[in-house]
Amino acid sequence: MRQRCAGLRGDDRGAVLLFFALLLVSLLGMAAFMVDLGWLYWQGIETQHGADAAALGGVIFEPDDQASAYSTAFEVAAQNGYVDTVNSTVTPIDFRDDPGFAFVDNTHQLYVRVDRAVPTFFMKVFGINSVTLSRHAVAEYVLPLPLGSPNNRFGNDPAAGEWPNFWGNIHGYYTGRGMGDRFSSQCVSWQSGSGCTKNPDRRQTQYIVGNEELTAGGYTYGIEVDDSAGLSVSVFDGAFTRGGGDQWLVGDNPQGSSPGPTTVFMVFSPDPTPLDLSDGNTHLCTLTFAPQDPWADFNGDGSINNGDDQDGDGDLDWDDLPPALINAQWDSFGCSLDQGPGIYPLRVLTLDNGERGLNRWSMKATAASDTPRLYGLGDMAIYSNVDGTAGNTVFYLAEVEEVHAGKTLEIDLWDPGDASGNHSIRVIDSQGNQPACSWTSTNSSYPGGTLGSCDIPTSGSRFNNHNIKISIDLPATYACGADCWWKIDYNYPATTQDTTTWSARIVGNPVRLVE
Repeated sequence: MRQRCAGLRGDDRGAVLLFFALLLVSLLGMAAFMVDLGWLYWQGIETQHGADAAALGGVIFEPDDQASAYSTAFEVAAQNGYVDTVNSTVTPIDFRDDPGFAFVDNTHQLYVRVDRAVPTFFMKVFGINSVTLSRHAVAEYVLPLPLGSPNNRFGNDPAAGEWPNFWGNIHGYYTGRGMGDRFSSQCVSWQSGSGCTKNPDRRQTQYIVGNEELTAGGYTYGIEVDDSAGLSVSVFDGAFTRGGGDQWLVGDNPQGSSPGPTTVFMVFSPDPTPLDLSDGNTHLCTLTFAPQDPWADFNGDGSINNGDDQDGDGDLDWDDLPPALINAQWDSFGCSLDQGPGIYPLRVLTLDNGERGLNRWSMKATAASDTPRLYGLGDMAIYSNVDGTAGNTVFYLAEVEEVHAGKTLEIDLWDPGDASGNHSIRVIDSQGNQPACSWTSTNSSYPGGTLGSCDIPTSGSRFNNHNIKISIDLPATYACGADCWWKIDYNYPATTQDTTTWSARIVGNPVRLVE
């Protein structure tokens, strides 16, 4: 019996050993499988990062330069280890290629998919030598909103009879911001010098030592063109005129005994980020205007205001000026601007020469076989010289495309509505309606509120040297069709001369992943 029991115990030991051997194989297989799963999971994250980076890198060239968008996507993917046709497949798709593509909603988006075969470790035991991973990303790039003008002119054009009711504006370096220029003015008070109380919003003019190019300060405008052959840009009355006044012609206005500012207009080569001139833009050419003496001697007798008011209305304006002198106020940039399609940045600034004064001007752009657009970028300072009786004057504010549906439009109006009597500022959307808005101001006496119809009272000078910030929620169903321009409706009580600085933007990061 003892021998039989001993034999049985030996058989049990063999069975247990076989059981544990089989269990160990299963555990090792599961462990190996988990190692491969973890490896594939990590590689999936890396592949997603590669797709994200490629989409973000290429999308800044959309919608105008598809070739650069795609080539940059390939380049960035390769920098992250995913070389198309070598160890991966990189596939960019934009709205131009496939308007019906499920992942791309508009022309400002770029889709990039990365496919790659990832080798396995222990799964090879089961005949699985590699696993193909596929990850995609969709990036969106929203350019700064075009401001002020839907066509090839920014400001009035007396020679062509075009009157959008405003001039471009820039102030001398030490003209106080209370005169209406929020960013170029270096001082808070208007009669100031280099020792003034600094304007907290000021943009200082900067130089690159060696070639003396001006690289910062003032305001930036965009010249948008599809075919740059024969591209030409001209400035109307770019010089500050000493001895003028708000009611004179473009309304150059001196400040005290200052000779007035020197004004510089600079054009740069096109770039997908036109507000950043430090990332590859080439300076093409410059127009510099020193201040000049009054030139409104219309009857040629050598004096001003001696019979020069030809129509007797009390002002030296365009009704008094001979056509030949009107056309003579246009000055063109004297260099070739044919650098291909895109947005050519144009910077306007005044030199840091201690001078004051309010300089007003306008610009236009033409091309051989295309009609460029010329508009403000980010913000703009304008001078409205409305000559007439009481009534509404409508200005173009910003082009808000349908791509912004569901987002928030934010508008800043600096020092608006300086006119006598009761008046208001109305925001008009692309369909001619007054949307609901909320607004705040830096004047504690008029702190703001919420309006079902965006109509803000600006009577008197309640917002002199103050800012109004307006927020408008765009509905998810926002649509504008072929004309997406929003407007500002000034309900003026009478003739007015008003300098103000406007900006409009879509809240949020302009370059972002949407999927």
